[in-house]
Amino acid sequence: MHPTLVELGPWDSWVAALLAVIGAAVVMYADLRSRETDEGEKPLASPRAVVMGLIGACLGVGVYMAVNHWGPVKVRSWGTMLMVGFGAAMAWAAYDSRDEDNIGLDDLIDLTIAILIGAIVGARVVSAVLNWSDFAGHPEQLLRVWEGGLSFHGGLIGGWIAGSIIIVRRKMGYGRMVALLMPSIALGYAITRIGCFLNSCCYGVATDLPWGVCFHELPGVEGTIARHPTQLYASAANIGIFFLLLWIRPHLRKSIHMAPVYLGLYSVYRFLIEILRRGATAQPYAPIPALTQAQAASIAIFTLSAIWLIVDWIITRPRAEITGAGEDE
Repeated sequence: MHPTLVELGPWDSWVAALLAVIGAAVVMYADLRSRETDEGEKPLASPRAVVMGLIGACLGVGVYMAVNHWGPVKVRSWGTMLMVGFGAAMAWAAYDSRDEDNIGLDDLIDLTIAILIGAIVGARVVSAVLNWSDFAGHPEQLLRVWEGGLSFHGGLIGGWIAGSIIIVRRKMGYGRMVALLMPSIALGYAITRIGCFLNSCCYGVATDLPWGVCFHELPGVEGTIARHPTQLYASAANIGIFFLLLWIRPHLRKSIHMAPVYLGLYSVYRFLIEILRRGATAQPYAPIPALTQAQAASIAIFTLSAIWLIVDWIITRPRAEITGAGEDE
């Protein structure tokens, strides 16, 4: 596969001129748009526009110099698809909330960025705890997230904590935001898994099926054989979860129930996909070696999600029967 999507640099001198022109045009346009008035835009010949153009040109030349100094700069497949998935998730959340009151685009951007940062930190921390022997002698490796070693369950915890802080502090409506974000998480996850495919991680067992894929230079694996593209299976499964969540959401008694519904669906998918997965991402669960760590976590999460829904249904059902209506948040 292609762990490195593209390499930037070293560049010829003409690229510096092109970046300067692009930088100047972008900065000038952004400045003019920000200064629009009822009477129209400010003239392009204003001293401010010239200064902003020079700033943009300098930024373009700065990019050229940085890339040529440190280049070639590798743009990695997994990180690129992570950002594409993040952008798609944020775009869908913005579209999905178009009819919602009190959910501004700025708040939504801040929330999704907080979730992204929290998810990366949580994913790395949990992965490091589970594989501490790999980091004990080289703690600086903790920062090299582009080399792999991220736990989705840890990312889920970290993203949930970070997102909850923003939602509560800005009084955005917890249940409503959960219902809004769960499909976006499934969509972003599906796209990020394509990065795993390009990165040759999270690969599957050997297969003779016609869609088997040969992953070259797998760590600790000799030879090249066709394997299940479990990364693409995961992507397709989570696209399905995305649409299923959108279909289920209007039928829920409470908006907050989208959380256990999503967790339950994800746990079912993850338990099944682990049957075909191999490599560092499918390590056995020590107390029950027949299970992987992810399968054990999936069982626990599915059980807790089911308990959440059952207990809440038992508690709220009598009240709903008395009032004659369901309850939402």
